[in-house]
Amino acid sequence: MPATNYNLILEMEGTPTVSVVTAAYNVADYVAAAVESVLAQTLPDFEMIIVDDGSTDGTLEILRRYRDPRIRLVECSHRGMPHPLMDAIELAQAPYLAFLDADDFWSPLKLERHVHFFQQHPEVDLTFSWSRFVDEHGRDTGLTSRMCRGAISFSELLADNVIGNGSTLVVRREAFLEAGGIDPSMPTCYDVEFCLRMALLRPGNLCAIPELLTSYRRRPGQLTGNIPLMEQGFEHMIEKMRALEPSQVGSKHRQSRSNMRRFFAFRSFQEGRYAESLRRLGRSFREAPAEFLTDKRNWQMIAAAASGLLLPSSWHGYLLRATLRTTRA
Repeated sequence: MPATNYNLILEMEGTPTVSVVTAAYNVADYVAAAVESVLAQTLPDFEMIIVDDGSTDGTLEILRRYRDPRIRLVECSHRGMPHPLMDAIELAQAPYLAFLDADDFWSPLKLERHVHFFQQHPEVDLTFSWSRFVDEHGRDTGLTSRMCRGAISFSELLADNVIGNGSTLVVRREAFLEAGGIDPSMPTCYDVEFCLRMALLRPGNLCAIPELLTSYRRRPGQLTGNIPLMEQGFEHMIEKMRALEPSQVGSKHRQSRSNMRRFFAFRSFQEGRYAESLRRLGRSFREAPAEFLTDKRNWQMIAAAASGLLLPSSWHGYLLRATLRTTRA
């Protein structure tokens, strides 16, 4: 159930086309960029529901400044993810739900492109765009998500999370609820977990929009940097999928673990822990040796991490730029 201690800035009139749902916690340096990117949308028929999860750094004060009638602000005590996001979804009115983390931001065409795609493809329940990765200051790093096209199956998504981040998702609300919504027992990986459950509703209902419409921010202190917690959530997700659809999970869980461990290696690499990154890549190899050896992203990560250990910083920087721009970890 939604939090009872909330403040509606202004009441909405009518039913919007899209409900943008956002959970915010101590993101004072970033949340304005997220909100402004929504207000700049070329599709103006939306509501934005922001749940502040007990921020203590000035986030709430920034959010209270907005007086746009399409914005709802919900204030609650700190509970941690995914509970504030669930509160936002509970209040949503629109037929489409768009997810936006409070430290990410969108292209102005984001909602227009997704809604148009849904209108042209009634068989699709979930869409995601390509994402560009930006640093903590919002500067383009040159990295992007996997630039996949077309429909993504359950087994393909389980093996390799090509969606990449929750801020790229727009879903049909009815199908999202039919699949069971967000699992409150998962503090991490809750987004890809509900995507997998939505993929089980019917074939061909998850689809990529081949445009860079989402900017995913990598910054200190974000949840994906907590590798032990991410590992816990990931293993919970795998066990849930094994129980739901054992025939489709099969051996894919080993490839899934291998790819996830490469992601953990990338996070260690980003923080300058090159030896740890190589150890994690070794674990990735042991999970699925054949798949590991045929995926060029793994070789690029090995080269980058090894150069960090062995080469002068100037050479390492050159190799990093030459390899990681196509890693899409």
